[in-house]
Amino acid sequence: MLFCYPEQTHTTLLRGITLLACSQIIPPRPQTLASVLHFIADDTALNRLSSDSSCIRPGSSVELHNIRTNQTGWLQLVLPTQACYHKARISLLSPLGCALLGKAPDTEIRLTILRQPLHFRVLTVLNVKHTKLRSHP
Repeated sequence: MLFCYPEQTHTTLLRGITLLACSQIIPPRPQTLASVLHFIADDTALNRLSSDSSCIRPGSSVELHNIRTNQTGWLQLVLPTQACYHKARISLLSPLGCALLGKAPDTEIRLTILRQPLHFRVLTVLNVKHTKLRSHP
């Protein structure tokens, strides 16, 4: 997930900043947790999620463009127990995951982690919709 780094230089500090932005190492603030839970539980959000296939939700694969470094990359927004930084699967409770939830393509995301600004644009959102399995004759 090198595309998430705030600058082109790949120092240990910048890797740590990216890890903090993409992982749920620090427990989320109560306000952040409340907003995520309200988003998931809200009837209007659920209706919007089911009808808008471009909306980022748990399980979405997202292509991001790092505006500061001009790099792009893919990540997947997953439940906290499924998160794996090395597989580009980030928790929906991580700072970046919280910022992405509910967004659509061509949306800008701005974060500050340890006084380092991160600035992304959502390029593509892929959602897999599971359909009922057909029985074979």
